[in-house]
Amino acid sequence: MSQSESDTDALTYLTYSLAGKDGEAGQYYRDVAVFTDEVLAKLHEDPAVAKFGRNAAIKKLQPLDQHIYALELLMIGVFWNVYSRRAVAGSAYTGKLLSSLYGLRSRSQGARRTVDRLKGIAGTTVLARRRKPGGRIQLHSFSRLIGWLRGSGEFEQESRRLAVWLDFLRGLPDSERAGILQRAVQKALWFERRSLECLGSYTGRVDSYIESNRQRLKWQENRIFCSRERVEYHLNMAGAEIMNRVFHDGFYAAQEKRVFLPICMRNKSAEDCRAVKEGPGYVCRRCSKTCRVHAVTAMAEACGGKVLMIPHASTAFGHERITEGEVGIVGVACVLNLISGGYKAYDMGYLPQCVLLHYSGCVMHWHPEGIETCIDMDRLKAMLE
Repeated sequence: MSQSESDTDALTYLTYSLAGKDGEAGQYYRDVAVFTDEVLAKLHEDPAVAKFGRNAAIKKLQPLDQHIYALELLMIGVFWNVYSRRAVAGSAYTGKLLSSLYGLRSRSQGARRTVDRLKGIAGTTVLARRRKPGGRIQLHSFSRLIGWLRGSGEFEQESRRLAVWLDFLRGLPDSERAGILQRAVQKALWFERRSLECLGSYTGRVDSYIESNRQRLKWQENRIFCSRERVEYHLNMAGAEIMNRVFHDGFYAAQEKRVFLPICMRNKSAEDCRAVKEGPGYVCRRCSKTCRVHAVTAMAEACGGKVLMIPHASTAFGHERITEGEVGIVGVACVLNLISGGYKAYDMGYLPQCVLLHYSGCVMHWHPEGIETCIDMDRLKAMLE
């Protein structure tokens, strides 16, 4: 295969890219910071954000931040606009049944394979059913949406947070609750339009990827994950920037720093890589001077940090619960894992920051053979220093 054919083949599987003409991602990080300022200003205009925060404090829920609550209000609208037709077409019990099945995946490799096959079938059949556009979002349809998100197996953390909003809304008068839900949808429509203008240059191949890989993804357990829309990429980009700001001070105050890298950053196959198992991941043994994992490991150690290579986002934190404030982590991930990873890390006691992969390329989801991925090393170094 010629170089041009190889490049064309890679583009078929590329959904987003942060790299500019110079191959660096500096302009992306400047763009997303400016856009996030605009998003937060827009969301904080809504009194529901502050009211939800006061309610969370009264009920002594896990404390987060007003910026996170604003992000969650936006999530309600974005997920409704993207998935409502599928959510209202399904059974009210589908989400509970499927999410309980997904909990069996960790029992054994055989159980994981069986559950993944069922997930692929559900994602291509019952979860893919659609109704014609219905009426306005209401409490019962919002509840159905949360059930669909759970049933998809891709929004575990997000659906948990939105369930807290559901409980909050149930305690409000009908007119107030309806107003909050409808404003969330309107803000999401604004966000979709504005994010395309500000971040669309980085996600230009999402639609063509979905169209080109529609048949390949049919019946696959990652069908819903790999078919997510451009606005969801933009939501995660802004969400990651928000979470980095919220957890920034706690991360820097943490006694220990760790970096979690995906295995798609290594330049050797699983058989040739000499990394050794430790906890939920693997420690690089520096068997290749040209491997990016080697480079990150050397830099992190020079800054007093430790690097673990993680096989899959779902196994990143194992079952270890950290004493709050003790460990700060930098999670390196592709765009669609950012919000869920931030929630999960915080729930386990970590103080998270994230650095985005320039593009997705893992063999598990995005490319049949895998593409070696990379990050902005200067940004990671600045975090660790």
